[in-house]
Amino acid sequence: MSGCGTQEQSDDEGLATATESTEKPDDEGNGTETNSESNNQETASESPELVFSHPESVRRDEQFDIAVEGLPPQTTVDIVFETEDSQGTRFESRATIRTDDGEISLSDAALVGDYRYGTVPQDLDVPLPLALIQFAVPASRDSYSFPEESTPTYRIETQDETLGRTRVSRTIAETSSAIEPDHPNLSGYVYEPVDQETGPAVLLLHGSGGRAMTERAAMFARHGYTAFALEYFGAEGLPETLAEVPLEYVETAGEWIRDYRTVDGSQVGLYGASKGGELALLAASTYDLFGPVVSIAGSGVVFEGLRGQSFNGSSSWSHGGEAVPYISVSGTGGVYMAAYQAADSETKERATIPVEEIDSRVLLVSGTEDSLWSSVELQQIAADRLEEDNNATVDHLVYEEAGHFIRPPYIPLTGALGSGTLTGHAVASHEHWPEVLDTLSTLN
Repeated sequence: MSGCGTQEQSDDEGLATATESTEKPDDEGNGTETNSESNNQETASESPELVFSHPESVRRDEQFDIAVEGLPPQTTVDIVFETEDSQGTRFESRATIRTDDGEISLSDAALVGDYRYGTVPQDLDVPLPLALIQFAVPASRDSYSFPEESTPTYRIETQDETLGRTRVSRTIAETSSAIEPDHPNLSGYVYEPVDQETGPAVLLLHGSGGRAMTERAAMFARHGYTAFALEYFGAEGLPETLAEVPLEYVETAGEWIRDYRTVDGSQVGLYGASKGGELALLAASTYDLFGPVVSIAGSGVVFEGLRGQSFNGSSSWSHGGEAVPYISVSGTGGVYMAAYQAADSETKERATIPVEEIDSRVLLVSGTEDSLWSSVELQQIAADRLEEDNNATVDHLVYEEAGHFIRPPYIPLTGALGSGTLTGHAVASHEHWPEVLDTLSTLN
């Protein structure tokens, strides 16, 4: 029911329209790079005076450091990061550091100088080799589109000369390896675990834009998961819009992927973003086959569905042929929290997802500057219900200055923010992803 498995798909997690702002989802891009194991090796620079030590190859989401020997002591130098995306657009960032005794680790180096566009701020709590990727800015205002291969350059220079440079190969998730589900009623893309025969299953649920989360599914496959980027509306044979999408469809997808040839384990993990986060919490509350849940900028309350650029006057979801109780957003100017606050207590209770029925770990991730809907407050509703249940394990990670689009690391973030600040998103991207992987690692 899906299109060609090799067709590039972009992740989507946004609320399509009629929201608290005109923020739109960005295409994260897809790409393929040669896979290679990361092993520390010494990499010679162009200058015989400098010696760089770092992994030869790393995954996109893998943390790494770069050590440098032979720098002039007790001075400052610039670290310049350069890369190109699939469109040939050059991205660049830089940071000024102290050289101390001439032997430094970039992750531990002391940054100096004032912050400006394309530089890494001094107080950022992200290792410098990774922060330079996140703060890289394009020659134009285009957002980053993944190339098939990425070997960015780290260059060390003074005002007068380039002292040396090195390159690190970054392996990007291979979205072209997607397999269409061999099921007449399911639409989406399956990614089998890389470098192992079997692994746990994760079902990924996109947002209101309707685009399968192929890039993230491929990333999970790199971590040994069988990942199913499900489409649940807008594709052939599915509801045309986000209106009364049957929960039974998600159940069918979960049962099918649980029995897939590369899956071991009795439960399926759920990863959803925005409306997909709302759906993930609702599905896990309804069906025991689902295990740990990750909701990125989701909601603990069911809201009205969407038809194109407007609300549709009905629920987003259905169960047993009946609309799931919801809170109407029509007539509130598209402000979700205002709609929730205006609803009477009975409507709120009926629309609130019974997350206490989830028997597995739950991770909620929100940004304080989310301008699409107030995900901090809406996800805290779920957190509060779970915390009242003594058997529940829930973490609600709230990131200051981050907006709606909290993405996996590490990519240039310029043009992919929507709301929030670059610093807020850099920290959120860096810190939340290990928690995502840790939550899903509890799958049995």
